[in-house]
Amino acid sequence: MPKSFKNKIKYFIKKTQLRSKGVVIHNNCIFEKVNFKGKATIEPYCRIVGEPKIIIGDHFYANAGCHFLGEITFGDDVLIGPKTVIWGRDHGTKIDGLIRKQTKVDSPIIIGNNVWIGANVTILKGVKVGDNSIIGAGSVVVKNIPKNCIVAGNPAKIIKERK
Repeated sequence: MPKSFKNKIKYFIKKTQLRSKGVVIHNNCIFEKVNFKGKATIEPYCRIVGEPKIIIGDHFYANAGCHFLGEITFGDDVLIGPKTVIWGRDHGTKIDGLIRKQTKVDSPIIIGNNVWIGANVTILKGVKVGDNSIIGAGSVVVKNIPKNCIVAGNPAKIIKERK
């Protein structure tokens, strides 16, 4: 969204309305088509764009520099480290055409309750992260994560179960 005076006023009004509901969005953030279900804190320089929507549960925290795009549902008590990317779409990969001209492929992402996502994590389209899971810093998540697991690596693999 362009940095026009009109848009700055629009964001100021939105942020003020959300603050009265317990949602704190710090400066230099972009958020479009986001539904906050409860309290949340979004640190500076985050970009959260729902296509078609992002649903954020209660007691949500996103550290600085995160980028979320697509159809994403976050459960309650989700903590996200800085510079995390959660990306719900991809380019087509058919051989018979230019990649830049292919239709985008979308698939929703679901993050469960009580999930901790470390810094610099990338979560790609179609992934479901189970409740009570932890994703280690720098991980690339391309497959579903069961509940009560700790995963890490590229691609992310289960390294431990939480008991």
